[in-house]
Amino acid sequence: MLIGEHHQHYQIRPLTPLLNDIVADFKRANIAIKTTEDLPMARWQKLVWNVPYNGLSVVLNATTEEMMADSGITQLITTLMEEVVCVANHWGQQYSTQTPSFRGASADSSATSRALPSGLISQMLSHTEQMTPYRTSMKIDYDEGRPLEIEAILGNPIRVAQTLGIPVPNMRMLYQQLAFLNARNLLC
Repeated sequence: MLIGEHHQHYQIRPLTPLLNDIVADFKRANIAIKTTEDLPMARWQKLVWNVPYNGLSVVLNATTEEMMADSGITQLITTLMEEVVCVANHWGQQYSTQTPSFRGASADSSATSRALPSGLISQMLSHTEQMTPYRTSMKIDYDEGRPLEIEAILGNPIRVAQTLGIPVPNMRMLYQQLAFLNARNLLC
């Protein structure tokens, strides 16, 4: 589990004493927990994996293992990840120049570069290749006839990309395919 402080203007936010107490409670309960001061970028990092694997698992009717076994699909996964990273890093640059008011420093001294780690894609591909094969949460929802989290996983990042003027053709195509399959699945 990853936990961090929410800031309404998407800024980096140090952990508060309350959040530190919550983290301590989780640790006492032997629940693995990590913390972040940059919750928005942590969400973008999660999307790097969720966009391709959740979306393609439904479109391809495949597990993570089946997708990783096909070099063409692995390339498509990589391309989708690259699109997410591009949008995330541009988004991070946009919010890096804004100074959080709680820091009480000038914009020049407290602005930090917000970008995803450079080796993230290869790390995620390698990790997924070694994982126990499974159906993603979106695939489970699809198989069970439940609505898909298309907006949270693809729609929102696509709208951010559009606002930033960044083309994401593969994400758009995947979004359209999922919207079609979701609508058809919910009619059954």
